[in-house]
Parts: sequence; structure tokens; C-alpha cells
Amino acid sequence: MSATTLYTITLGIMYFLSSKSVNLKVIPLLLTLLCAACSLNSSVLKDTDINELSTVQENTFVNEEPVYFGVLAIDSAVSVNERYGPLIDYLSSEIQRPVELVILSQDNQFTKVEEDTLDFITNNPLAAVQVQRLYETNFLLTHTRPKTGTKFSGLIIVDNDSKITKIEDLRGKRAACVNFQTAAAGCTFQIYHLLQNGFDPYKDFSSFIENKSQDNIVLAVLNGKIDAGFIRTGQLEKMVNKGLLTSLDEVRIIDVAEDNFFYSHTTELYPEWPIAALPDTEPDLVHQVQAALSKLAPDHPALAKLKADGFVPAVDYNQLHDLIETLKLKSWDAGNNAR
Repeated sequence: MSATTLYTITLGIMYFLSSKSVNLKVIPLLLTLLCAACSLNSSVLKDTDINELSTVQENTFVNEEPVYFGVLAIDSAVSVNERYGPLIDYLSSEIQRPVELVILSQDNQFTKVEEDTLDFITNNPLAAVQVQRLYETNFLLTHTRPKTGTKFSGLIIVDNDSKITKIEDLRGKRAACVNFQTAAAGCTFQIYHLLQNGFDPYKDFSSFIENKSQDNIVLAVLNGKIDAGFIRTGQLEKMVNKGLLTSLDEVRIIDVAEDNFFYSHTTELYPEWPIAALPDTEPDLVHQVQAALSKLAPDHPALAKLKADGFVPAVDYNQLHDLIETLKLKSWDAGNNAR
């Protein structure tokens, strides 16, 4: 007997007992039946019954109006769902409103904000700062990662058997990155680094193309389709964990920075991904989401999927403003309200 059936029987008996015309002689019999039902239910009630009731309770929100949370995909939509799905579920439960994950591309992350179809957005800091310069989003929090905190960096990689050992050796070679204008550690950090070291990637590579997937960039290097690829710190380790690489030794990093950062890297260190609210997002909703994310414990399952250990108040992103203006990227001449 399910919990729902027992509840129905109990209500029926209570209604019958409340009737003015009830025969008093049947009351003992009804009470005996009720006790028997309770006893039977306690012995056969299954976990599925409990789960059904829990699911109904969890999916009943105080406010049914959806909250739209945009996340930039750096590899695939499947990966975004795997990493951010549990966090979205957590937010729904905490704020008692349905939160919907909106997967963004390098291009539509701008149009979705312009169309005001999102409430919150998280994307790489270069794109995030450009969106902020154009549409006045409000940075709330910054991702913090195990062992690296609120910093990350870019790598220039080659095949481990390549004869390329330094920046000058890249001259005349084939290279690929994610997006020239909006990919941070997947492109622009490395472009800036090369320019600072006297190498113009737009002129000095024999070919320089975009490839939207960092996984595919690494595999293209290994397959000999390109000579060098631009990726972010942690990308190689992620591919080893996914079984896409046998070991980190399959590739080699060019012009390795000399510092104590956890991952070997090429470029300067930059601030991690921010979470921002759109200008028209309800102030109370902004407060609720910020509070819910701020209180997450480092061992929360949602953070484990995200490969993060929490969120901290938004750090200083001026470093990205300087890079955007120096390279005259997408939003270089837009108003800047963040400084």
C-alpha cells in the first residue's frame, strides 16, 4: 500500500466518523481497520513511495517563473550540462524557483544579453568583461578552484615530438585557437603574450585558424593537423581524466612561465570566470542567488562536478580591461562603467 493510498483511506474514515448519522457500533471496527492499514503500510512501504513524495515536494516552487542562467560552452553542450547541471538544481532548491540552464556559444553570449533573455551569466573573463562594457552587467562572484584559487592562465602546446622549443620556432607554423575576439585562455591571452615577445600571430604563423573546441585543438596537435594550439590551464588534465589523452606527456608547453602556480603555463595569470547579473534582474533575486552560491561548502557535490571549491565576491578585473583596450578587441571603444 502506497503512502498516498493510506492517506486517502485515513481521510475517508475521518469523514465517516464525523457524520452525524454514523452507527456508534461500527466505530471500533473502523478504528481496527485503520490500525491494521497503518501496520501493513509500515511493513510494505517502499523507498519509491518516499522518493515520489520527496520529488513532488522538491519540484513545488513558491514562484514558478523561471530564472535563466547562461553558461558559455568551451567544449560541448554535454560537458556544460554535466558540470553545471547539479549547480542549477541546487539553486532551484535554494531560491524555490525553477532555474533553467541556457548554454551559450562564443557568439550568442552577446546577443542573449542584448535581447535580455537571461537573468545571470557566467563566461570566461575576457568575454564577461566585454559583455559588461557593452551591456552594464553586474559582477557578483568569481569561481575559485582547488589548488589555483581565483587565477588561471593560457598554454601554447605542441606535440611532444615536435622540434618547436621556443616562440621563435613557431614562425611559419600552423596554429589554432578558440576565438580571436572573446576566448580568454583559449586564444587572446596567448596572442597578447606573443605580441609582447615580438611575435605577431596574425602575420608570423603560416596559418592561424579558429576551432571552437579545446579538446579538438589538442587532438589536432597530436594528429599533426596543426603545429601549435592554444588552451587553458587544467584542459590537459581534464582530457586525461576523460580518457582523451593517455598522459600529459603527449604534449609539451612552449615558453613555460617561471612561477609557483600549480599548473605549468605560458601566459600571465588572469582572474577566473565571474558570475554576473543582467541590469534588469530583480534585486531580490540577485541577492538570493548570490547568497545561495556564497554559502556553498567546498565539499558540496555540485562543486565537485564543477571542479570548483566555491565562489567568492567578484575580484578585480581591470587587467582584462587593459588587455581589451590594448588589443582593440570587440568592445575596446565601449563605455566602461566597471573601473
